[in-house]
Amino acid sequence: MKKLLLAVPFTVLLTACGPASVEDLMEDPELLGKVMQECTMKMAQGKDSDSEECKNAAEAQKKMTNNMMKGMMKQLGQ
Repeated sequence: MKKLLLAVPFTVLLTACGPASVEDLMEDPELLGKVMQECTMKMAQGKDSDSEECKNAAEAQKKMTNNMMKGMMKQLGQ
């Protein structure tokens, strides 16, 4: 229990330091989904979505898609 009480504030401090990196977003699809949803909402509301966090999310999504395509091509023997 004590470890949990120490881990929670530490996690909050790390996430408050700045936007999630491309690697962080690739490792945590749930976080990627949340960031993409926030960026989409900003765009829909006409707000500026040209933030580092939105750029990182787009790059993570692009890399994940490329990795999936490479895996599929490998399975097909190409």
